[in-house]
Amino acid sequence: MADELLDLPELVPLFPLPGVVLFPHTIIPLHIFEPRYRAMAADALAGERVLAIALLKPGWEPLYYTTRAPIHRTIGVGHILESEQVAEGNYNVLLRGVGRAQVLEEVGERAYRVARVQPVETYCSADDTSAGELRTALFAAIRRNPGLDPGLRRQWLRLRDAEVPLNELTDLLAAGVPGEAELRQCLLDEADALARGQLLLDQIRVLAEISKNMHRADLPGQHSLN
Repeated sequence: MADELLDLPELVPLFPLPGVVLFPHTIIPLHIFEPRYRAMAADALAGERVLAIALLKPGWEPLYYTTRAPIHRTIGVGHILESEQVAEGNYNVLLRGVGRAQVLEEVGERAYRVARVQPVETYCSADDTSAGELRTALFAAIRRNPGLDPGLRRQWLRLRDAEVPLNELTDLLAAGVPGEAELRQCLLDEADALARGQLLLDQIRVLAEISKNMHRADLPGQHSLN
């Protein structure tokens, strides 16, 4: 199934942002203050309460205030859980990710961007044994990993005993994995939970190795003049 995206509206408002990738099963806070996006929020709240987060591609800066800033075509679609209008008409919003979609085309002449999209059907190509082995490997890589913030590590380890399908687990981990936003976008692009989990496992192991190498370099007597 494509998460909860079976009944998408025909047109979805796009909120292009630098450094933000929305995954299913996660909640992100948004402070909306630009006039065009205040209009977007007002329209969404009056309608289906749906917003899509699109990660801006490198080189977006000169075009940010236009409707032509480059975006990745796989987007995270969210449902507005809570909202409040604050000073100067700005909005604080809690957006819950409900699935992935592909931008088919952008349409309309509004101040903000609107797209016709197609839900992305996620799946898991692993059998139960392979999925279990990947879960075990992921949590083994997380446990005592010096490259992870202790708070994040504790948060992730709480998922170890939860009955969370691999598809959902890998999205929850992907949302918080340290690294560039482009890495998280690669994880959003991947519809197969098994492949997504392997990418995560590789990244988590790389973080551990980087941290260990940095620690070795800082140890007294480890420097060479050769």
